[in-house]
Amino acid sequence: MSINTLARLAAEPGAAMPQPPSKEDVLAGLTKYIPTESITLYVAAVSSLPALKGTIITASNTYWFFVCLTPILLLLLFLGHLANAGKDWKISVAHWPWWKIVASTVAFGVWALAVPGNPLNFTDSAMGGVIAGFAALFVSTFLNVLTPFFEKTPPNTP
Repeated sequence: MSINTLARLAAEPGAAMPQPPSKEDVLAGLTKYIPTESITLYVAAVSSLPALKGTIITASNTYWFFVCLTPILLLLLFLGHLANAGKDWKISVAHWPWWKIVASTVAFGVWALAVPGNPLNFTDSAMGGVIAGFAALFVSTFLNVLTPFFEKTPPNTP
C-alpha cells in the first residue's frame, strides 16, 4: 500500500486503517522461500528433542544444523529438478540459484525462531516474541521486495 493511500485513509473520517499482517501470515510468507523438506525434517527433529535430552543433540545444535542444511537441500533439489527434466545438472557454480539459496537460508533462520513453541525458547518472554515477530516481518517484507530484482528472466530468453 502506498504512502499516499495511507495518508488518504487517515484523512477520511471513519475510514478503516489497514491492519498489520498477523504472525501466521508473516510466517506463511517466509515459508514460500524455504524448501518444504527442510521444514518437515526440522519439525520432526524438534519433536524428537525431548527424547534426546542429555545428549550432544540440543535445540541450538539442531537449529544451526538446519540453518546450514537448508541451502544444501535447496541446491540438491534444484539440481535434481534439472536431472529429472533431462537437462544437464552439472552446471557451473555461476548458474546456481544463488538468490534462492540465500533467501531460503535467511527465511529458514528467521522462521525457525519466530514459529510459536520453537525449541530455543527465545519467544518465551514477551520481548523475545516481539523481536522474533518483528524479525520475521522485516525479513519477509524485504525478501518479497528484493525477489523481483534477483529472479528476473534475462531478456532474450524464452
